[in-house]
Amino acid sequence: MISLRTIFYTTRQLLPSLTGGVWGWVFLSLLLFTSCAKEELDSKSVFEDKPTTEKPFDTWLFENYVMPYNIDLKYHLEDKETDFQYTLVPATTENSVKVAHVVLYCWLQAYDEVAGAAFTRQYVPKVIQLVGSNAHNKKGTVVMGTAENGMKVTLYAVNFFKTDRSTLNTYFQIMHHEFTHILTQNKEYDTEFRTISDGDYITGDWSNKFESESLAAGFITPYAMSEYNEDFAETLSYYLIYTATQWTSKLKLAGDEGAAIIERKIELIRKYMLTAWDIDIDELRDVLQRRINDVVAGKIDITSLE
Repeated sequence: MISLRTIFYTTRQLLPSLTGGVWGWVFLSLLLFTSCAKEELDSKSVFEDKPTTEKPFDTWLFENYVMPYNIDLKYHLEDKETDFQYTLVPATTENSVKVAHVVLYCWLQAYDEVAGAAFTRQYVPKVIQLVGSNAHNKKGTVVMGTAENGMKVTLYAVNFFKTDRSTLNTYFQIMHHEFTHILTQNKEYDTEFRTISDGDYITGDWSNKFESESLAAGFITPYAMSEYNEDFAETLSYYLIYTATQWTSKLKLAGDEGAAIIERKIELIRKYMLTAWDIDIDELRDVLQRRINDVVAGKIDITSLE
């Protein structure tokens, strides 16, 4: 709309050329009326309320994630939730449904069974982001999952999801690892754990180590060598995803000295989880393994939205 100040000064410049002051004010009045008349607002808003149709999957997520756990599971590739260093593809709805079912059955409900639903609801990460493609690093490595400050977990390669044990272990190792950080941030573990491998942590150089080297040095993975908090989380997460037989095999590969260090670490972890959270990690592992076996065997319908 033309401002009144502009109209007034423009008209005042024209008045001397008009005959009579009265006609000048008539002209000004007409100009003001015309200018304002053109700017009358339409009562109809340009922002129309369009009804949105909620997908059955969204309803299912609300009932199975939001209501019981206060978790926002995101399966659309949202810019604000995405790491722009990677070229990524959205997750398909079909595979997102499968992953959502498996995470619910093999992770959330497993903790419910052992520690109670109130415990799970309070401490689990509040955002789970699903991405369709892998995240490829410049070094040629592939990222299957990431975690951020105990509040968000991102799972990649959802479009390639399979219900074999190897794929499931990859996803759940990440989730157990991050959940361990949340628990230790809420209740500190015994500082004795930090002294077991004190002087052997190598920070950024861990990526140059082979598994055989880390095991021999008393670390369950090379990443566990980065610092003691990661060591704690790695040790517990792998203890939970491995069967008893697989765990024993890893200790054999570590040799007598490496195995003794890892066993000392797991004993302190076992004590911490029992005293701080009233969770028996051997019972938890049994529950997790049973549920993973159910999925691998096809006993659980991971496509239903009923």
